[in-house]
Amino acid sequence: MLWAAPLTFVAVLFYWPLLRVLHLGFGSHLIGTIPTEVSIWPVLWFTIWQALLSTLIALVLGIPGAYVLYRKTFKGAAVIRSLITVPFMLPSLVVAIAITELGALIGGLDPIVAIIMANVFANYAVVVRTVGSQWQTLDKQTDEEAEVAGAGRFRSTLKVALPQLRSSIRSSSAIVVLYCASSYGIVLSLGGGKVNTLETAISVAVLQRLDLQHGAALALLQIAFCLAAFTASRWGGTNPLSFEPSLSRATTLDKRDRPAMLFVAISSSLLVFLPLLLVLAKSFVSHDGSLTFSNFLLLDSRGSRDLLNITFLDAGLNSIRNMVLATVVSFLVGALVSYLLAEHSRRHVRTNKKTDVLGIGLDAYFLLPIGVSSVVIGLGYLITLTGNIAWLRSAWYLVPLVQAMLAIPMVVRVLYPSLLAIDHSAREQAMTDGARKRQVFFYVDLALVKPVLKTAIAFSALVSLGEFGAASLLAYGDQSTVPMLMYQLIARPGNQNYGMALAVATILTLVTTLVVLLVSREPSSRMKLLKH
Repeated sequence: MLWAAPLTFVAVLFYWPLLRVLHLGFGSHLIGTIPTEVSIWPVLWFTIWQALLSTLIALVLGIPGAYVLYRKTFKGAAVIRSLITVPFMLPSLVVAIAITELGALIGGLDPIVAIIMANVFANYAVVVRTVGSQWQTLDKQTDEEAEVAGAGRFRSTLKVALPQLRSSIRSSSAIVVLYCASSYGIVLSLGGGKVNTLETAISVAVLQRLDLQHGAALALLQIAFCLAAFTASRWGGTNPLSFEPSLSRATTLDKRDRPAMLFVAISSSLLVFLPLLLVLAKSFVSHDGSLTFSNFLLLDSRGSRDLLNITFLDAGLNSIRNMVLATVVSFLVGALVSYLLAEHSRRHVRTNKKTDVLGIGLDAYFLLPIGVSSVVIGLGYLITLTGNIAWLRSAWYLVPLVQAMLAIPMVVRVLYPSLLAIDHSAREQAMTDGARKRQVFFYVDLALVKPVLKTAIAFSALVSLGEFGAASLLAYGDQSTVPMLMYQLIARPGNQNYGMALAVATILTLVTTLVVLLVSREPSSRMKLLKH
């Protein structure tokens, strides 16, 4: 009975519109020449190669970062690990503004170069945290034996450590490819209409050409590509969305680590910290170079020549309202799914079966929404909500429900491993003392994972706050959100409009940084849980 609610919720809000997109996509023309800027095969090719190249660069930069920040320990390492996560949690339009400001230092960037840099900027932390979390669990004795045998630090890392990290490298690579292929806001802002990925081509087909069938054909390819990347990430056997600390076996930095430390310091400073600092600094500078707060004071206006339908204050209220509903729904559904999956896994362990096919299937059922683009989901709703239920398209709560669907996998990925890691002896002792299952859950399980609950709530809220793809298709007029207004300002030239976008980007960056720092703290209760 408990499984029925989340299974039905996800089936109605995700799989039903997804199947409608697939049905329409299979009935459309995948092959043929279409004399528009959204021709299918060039768009597919650009989507694939830019995602693969971005992932390769992220690996080259991220693996040394994983070594320094997780395999080694030094003062301030925990804070740096938190700060490099900020770009990953930022709205895609803020990422685009940060790279635009970085490119302005050298006179501007080619759109394709800017897109690749933005992808690396946003996904650097995925590689560092996924590979690093496994790296710090490896036995250091193997490395020491290799060095005693004459291998240097670089050679022992290359020949001994990296082969043991294959699963986390494969998992992080697949998830970064997935994110780079679905970077809707980044490509839309930095591409300047010159290049399109599958997601932006879907938007053009649906919103500009009103061609739902062609949009569905593009969505079909997007779904296939994302599912392939998602499946590969699951083969990795690791959790690329984990934000929880592991039991560390890190050692202190020494002289032999100086090359790696210097490389990481330079790459992370230029790639992560400099763009963020530029956004913060430029928002307080007027077009003539003087210090000003005018960009922030303009947020109660509608921009130059009343470009916007509503003010940022009104859009902020819409975004907060959506965020609250999306966070509550995603947390309740995600927490219930996490609990049920943990209980199922414990029962399966007691039966001593080799492969838990049902558990794997249930896990994939609820994680699949993270492998499908929000633009595709938005298109699914446009196709599905017709006839007698067409009025739902204009319902304000439709957008937060879509955002909740996107956040549920993150809640499950954060909460489920923590519930599964709880020391079962404490639960058995409570049941021996007469506690029922409900009491064990509320007084034992929740007490032990309270910090993780806060993490799940915080990150699901950030997902909703920065979501742009589905909102751009489903939110209309006075229901616009903050990311939608930001895009309107970025797309139109003018110092006043761009200054307002910078001010909003600064606010979102500060809020995201504060949330990430708060949830990344490692209280003693969490460390005790992990030691169990």
